Amino acid sequence: MKRVGMTWLVKPEHWEEYRQIHLNPWPELLQVIQDFGIHNYSIFAFGTRVFAYMEVDGDDVYAALNALAETDIKKKWDAEVTVWVAPEAEEGTGIQFLELERIFFCP
Repeated sequence: MKRVGMTWLVKPEHWEEYRQIHLNPWPELLQVIQDFGIHNYSIFAFGTRVFAYMEVDGDDVYAALNALAETDIKKKWDAEVTVWVAPEAEEGTGIQFLELERIFFCP
């Protein structure tokens, strides 16, 4: 299992829509996330800066996320929600969803 932290920015004009859909996620999306070995997935916000934490079965996080992205329900979710995300997690990076370096863990 791998623990992963990621961050991104939500466009301020879409913050409330983004927040509401995450407070009321689609049950079928939650199920498919778990089906692909992603657990304890939490999203936190500070203003429009978002931080996500997840635990992914195995060592290849991107294989799980890419397989999840190919499902019909995730494609539907992304078509609605990802357009509300800023194009860069940090200005000048060209990266929309930035994986964070883990520097501390207390089991």
